[in-house]
Amino acid sequence: MAQSNANQTFICALTGQSPLTDPVVTPSGYVCSRKLLLTKLAENGGVDPFDSAGTRRLDESALVELTTGGSSAAAAPPRPPKATSLPSLLGMLQNEFDAVLLELYDTRKALEETRRELSSALYQNDAAVRVVARVVQERDVARGRLEEFLAGDAAQREAAAAASSVPAAAEPQKRGREEEEASSAADAPAKKAKTDEDDASDLTKIPSSELTAMNATWKILTKGRKAIAKLKRSAEETTKNEALLTELADGSEKKVNLGKSNAKAGVLCMTSVKSGDVEYIISGAHGKSAFVYNVSSGQIAATLTGAGGDVNAVDGMVVGDTMLVVTGSVDGFARLYSVPLNGDESSLLGSAELSKGAPINVVIHPSSTAEEARILVGSSDGMIELYKYSGDELKLLTRLESEEGTKYTSGCMHPDGFIYIAGTAEGSLIVWDLKTQAVAGTLKGHDGNPIDCITISENGYHVATSTSSSPNSPINIWDLRKLKLSATITPSDVGSVTSLAFDPTATYLAYSGEESTKVCVVKDWERVVCTFTPPKKGKKSKGGLSGGVAWGGQGFGLKEGEGGKVWLATGCEGQKPVRFWGVE
Repeated sequence: MAQSNANQTFICALTGQSPLTDPVVTPSGYVCSRKLLLTKLAENGGVDPFDSAGTRRLDESALVELTTGGSSAAAAPPRPPKATSLPSLLGMLQNEFDAVLLELYDTRKALEETRRELSSALYQNDAAVRVVARVVQERDVARGRLEEFLAGDAAQREAAAAASSVPAAAEPQKRGREEEEASSAADAPAKKAKTDEDDASDLTKIPSSELTAMNATWKILTKGRKAIAKLKRSAEETTKNEALLTELADGSEKKVNLGKSNAKAGVLCMTSVKSGDVEYIISGAHGKSAFVYNVSSGQIAATLTGAGGDVNAVDGMVVGDTMLVVTGSVDGFARLYSVPLNGDESSLLGSAELSKGAPINVVIHPSSTAEEARILVGSSDGMIELYKYSGDELKLLTRLESEEGTKYTSGCMHPDGFIYIAGTAEGSLIVWDLKTQAVAGTLKGHDGNPIDCITISENGYHVATSTSSSPNSPINIWDLRKLKLSATITPSDVGSVTSLAFDPTATYLAYSGEESTKVCVVKDWERVVCTFTPPKKGKKSKGGLSGGVAWGGQGFGLKEGEGGKVWLATGCEGQKPVRFWGVE
């Protein structure tokens, strides 16, 4: 029997090694090396390493020793050799080997536990992402509903609340009630007239009836703008559009002289207007005149005279079979013209002298109709005035004033018609909320230099501003949603930037100066797609340079397959012709 035990081989359950010189058996039936097991117990605090729950205690007294030889006499252990001897080195290597095996066992166990924890964490993260996405979607829906609610007619809600809060007087007889109702009905027109008079007398507020009309237009324009905001182009569409622009720049230019022959050379302002398939350019110039040019036919459709000075601001809008054109001139007047699209002679509908200063920007509000036209005029003396034409004259409705001493140098209206942005001589942008008639924010930039040009993208997200105080001054790009500077363009070989314009799909920005016109990509602002043939350098005028740039044609389209021919027009102070690229 002893001989059998002596020849028996044991395998360590911890390391898988054999033979063992000091085998022991745990209460759970595992055979291990005594030395390794005691080392393991010292590391884990006396917990049985084979207990999957990790709760069972194990000490040395519970181990059963297995004998491997026939003699029961305990042999005295040899004296430890010195570290310089070969047996000592072998012992040290054995100890290191045992430690590595124990560490490998722990590492495998920890790896398995880590895998289970990672799997659980990934599942929880995926669930959290789905919850956050759902919450964000619900938040956006709630914001949209709140915006629609706030855009409602506040005046009507207040009137309804006031009406519901006043109880009807109870009369003992039916005849008395009928007399009271008749009296109330008779007083209603007088009360409405009094309300309108009160609104008209307070020039710091936009009358409620005008806000109602402007709000109705805002709702329509906001829905249409969402298509531009969601626009995403494929790589093929982008390549096609950029090839179209490159071909446009490489083509020949067409020069059209719109100013009077005896007037000082220079295009002071410019905008484009479209009526079906027919397109027009409206330009202001020296010589106290503005011009409406039919791009499709190549003929001047109207010459608008009557100004008492240079025309430095223009805007136009097609209403039915008539184009309304508003001009601002340095004599301090805004003038509204009617230009029939059938070729009949144009006429002056009305004019208004600003309270202070001269017009720096004029806008026909998109809520205007053939019967009622609303005109916004930015004044150089830090004011925005709202005029209304309803068949007889331009009547002042509202005057919004900035702090005393503020000087406006440029202005632009948001595509939705409820935000007006004015640039100042100190390099600040003042954002007006027309719905509340209050300043929504003030942005500072351009190192205190005057802001000479402002343009807003059609999706309403980006505002581009420039100053002509020095050649190649940076163009600032502002995020209107966050009211902060989001990017800066450093133009090269352009000279002083005189005009800016986003294309109708808010995909490209054109900036024009004394030396050239360039088109860059929105959100990749420094990437220039094309450069148009530089004209001669214009002459500098007081307060900076003037000019204009305008997009035209079928555009790049909002959906795949849409779009087509595109053209670009530029003009500059000191240069008489308007230059067209892409127009035959």
